[in-house]
Amino acid sequence: MRTAKMKVAIQHWPYRQKISISRGVLETQTILHATARAGDMLVHGEGEQHESDEQESVRALVRGQQALSWLEQMPDRAALRARLPPDGLRNALDAMLWDLECKQRGLRAWELAGLDAMSAATRYPTMLTVTLDTADAMAAQARRWGRAPVLKVKLGDRSDGGLERDIERLHAVADAAPGSTLTIDPNEGWTPGGLQRFVAAVRRLPLALIEQPLPAGQEDLLPGLQLGVPVAADEACTSLASLARLVGRVQYLNLKLDKCGGLTEALLMCGEAQRLGLKLMVGCNCGTSLAMAPAFLVASFCDFVDLDGPLHMRNDRTPPVSYAAGYLHAPDAALWG
Repeated sequence: MRTAKMKVAIQHWPYRQKISISRGVLETQTILHATARAGDMLVHGEGEQHESDEQESVRALVRGQQALSWLEQMPDRAALRARLPPDGLRNALDAMLWDLECKQRGLRAWELAGLDAMSAATRYPTMLTVTLDTADAMAAQARRWGRAPVLKVKLGDRSDGGLERDIERLHAVADAAPGSTLTIDPNEGWTPGGLQRFVAAVRRLPLALIEQPLPAGQEDLLPGLQLGVPVAADEACTSLASLARLVGRVQYLNLKLDKCGGLTEALLMCGEAQRLGLKLMVGCNCGTSLAMAPAFLVASFCDFVDLDGPLHMRNDRTPPVSYAAGYLHAPDAALWG
């Protein structure tokens, strides 16, 4: 294997418009971009730096440079997984190593992963996100998505009267998008009692999934609520080691590469989830097409796919992944993998 010269850089990618979730308003995504050059071959990977504080970003960059000092000599994904914690930095480096090995061996990423059913023609229906706003504004968002197969609705209004407004919001989105399946994501924004009241109030709507309605660590409370709607662990599903405690508490796991530290870990989690009888979805924290490309492989294991991130970004990588009629298509080899 040829020696590769590697680099990690901080990039700031603005959103197309402000994105509201239960924890605040987001305007820009801070990205760690890992690159490697071997001869005339350039490969890369992307991970989100969750902390918006610039000092945290600089500390992540320093950790990345330290990792590169040994990774250049031993570009091994298993060693990377053993030596770095699961986060956006490891995700960026892991994706870079996948891209490097694919190009050195002349394989597509799904071939390298042994996913025989996938090809360049594979596509998956993806959720399209309606961000938190007034009921009327969210209904307008839903209408702009057109005939979306699945809409993901951001909720979790933490102000006084927020739960009642969340109920109004979901009804408004449902009315604006007849025929769309709905999922909701309160981002840990509800209490057990509030969750029960919400589900009772939207019982007639086509609600297929609730993501992380309670703060991470409170999953033990979910079985007793008898919701009648499947729940996915998001913030509580962080790595391979986090799965066992979620059995019997949630029905789905939301795998995000920035949380678990990359595709290598995520594929291990897919196998373990199947063994434990847990169902899967794959998600993202926005990001460019470069972030969606490795996550696309995880989609082959999932009932729900939430990889619409580039549609919320002002700019994108070249070539971008393709979206059409609510479907995400396999990434081009010129982008990644």
